[in-house]
Amino acid sequence: MGRKSQGDGATSARLTREDWVQAAYRTLSDSGSRSLNVEALAKHLGVTKGSFYWHFKDRAELLGAVLDRWHVQLVISRAEASGGSAADRIRYMLDIVVNSRRPGRGGALELAMRSWARRDPRVAEVVESVDQRRLDYTAGLFRECGYSDEEAEARAMLLFSYIFSQGILSFTNDHVLKQRLHGLCRTLIEGEIVAAAAE
Repeated sequence: MGRKSQGDGATSARLTREDWVQAAYRTLSDSGSRSLNVEALAKHLGVTKGSFYWHFKDRAELLGAVLDRWHVQLVISRAEASGGSAADRIRYMLDIVVNSRRPGRGGALELAMRSWARRDPRVAEVVESVDQRRLDYTAGLFRECGYSDEEAEARAMLLFSYIFSQGILSFTNDHVLKQRLHGLCRTLIEGEIVAAAAE
């Protein structure tokens, strides 16, 4: 279906392409990739499907935009934007989920992406690429802190395993306990060199 006529422009003017991508992102996180259909998204946004086709040629184009957005990797871009030393950026990444207003959102999105990847080879390639980029970036930070290549790679794996577990596991509502466990885990993952460099 082509772009919509001027009569649908008033609706499309209220929603941008990014609005649709964000809505798809939330739906993916909440309900999985099978729920990413145009009609359901339009209903959620309170518009007609005409608004969707003003911005996208078809559903496949929307799914491509969702993948492109995930590939950007906000974790890395936010860590870089936070500035400071390599140790500061490692600590920022470790604190992301703890400081999040919606700590379960990231974990749900990770699970949804990996479930989607099992059914779609294109998504599987993106997931693999993102995982490798995450590990390469984080291992590079640990190397800047003085760790060997082998230990830097191992600590990078531990860091992301910890981040993902925070977004997935729900074992206590005790905020004080969570903070104490987070402090201990962060110290173990950072190690003595990172801790000293951050002082």
